[in-house]
Amino acid sequence: MRKVTATLLSIVLLIWALPMAALLTSSLIQGDLSSLLRGEAAPSLQQYRTLFENRQLLIRFRNSAVMTAGILALQFPLSVLGGFWLARRKGKAQAIMAICMVIAMLLPFQSVMVPAFRLSKWTGLYDSPWAVILLQAFSPLGTLTVWFFLRAIPEDNWEAALLDTSSQLRIFLRAILPQLQPALAVLALLCFAEAWNLVEQPLILLQDEGQLPASVSLNDLELNGAGPYAGAVVYSLPILFLYAVVGIILNHSQADTQML
Repeated sequence: MRKVTATLLSIVLLIWALPMAALLTSSLIQGDLSSLLRGEAAPSLQQYRTLFENRQLLIRFRNSAVMTAGILALQFPLSVLGGFWLARRKGKAQAIMAICMVIAMLLPFQSVMVPAFRLSKWTGLYDSPWAVILLQAFSPLGTLTVWFFLRAIPEDNWEAALLDTSSQLRIFLRAILPQLQPALAVLALLCFAEAWNLVEQPLILLQDEGQLPASVSLNDLELNGAGPYAGAVVYSLPILFLYAVVGIILNHSQADTQML
């Protein structure tokens, strides 16, 4: 049974890796993948040279990095504190807040783009990266993720910590937060991927094309027509790197748990 499961997982991983392998291969040749299969393409780094010589596209990558960093700087602590409040708060207020966050997460952005657009106009943030940063920073995804993880911690852990201090914040920081390291690593990966791949929000809230992120520019033939595959590979590297880091953290956490 284990061999069958391992074989099936290997097939799934291979299928998952094929598009990325094809993308990487296409970025390392002069031409496209079909020309390589016909034997008409030769290995070349021209796409990457063209990419790093394209100043406008590099500015879009910088915009993506700035927006993502701003979103994470706000969303991460807000998600942790919000999830902590939902986990420890009991009563109607907690239930109503949790339901509202679940509904807000399930709503497609198309249903809230008009209010978001008008709110950005009213606050004077329209055509500013802050309009995108603040809108995404208060996404309910992170708060609900932390809340779900905190609900899995036994109540006995909280009660045992109460013997040392009556402050819920101190209990969370000293006793609960160390247990949340794997959860926080996953949260960072989810929040980063969501912020890095924004498309609708920048298109609606940013009018100046010079402020748009790379996520909306990879398919722009005028910007990336000479090296579309290389641009896609470079754009994917941060998420793949963070995914590998989170995997290492989870493996170490699992090993420490088994030792205990």
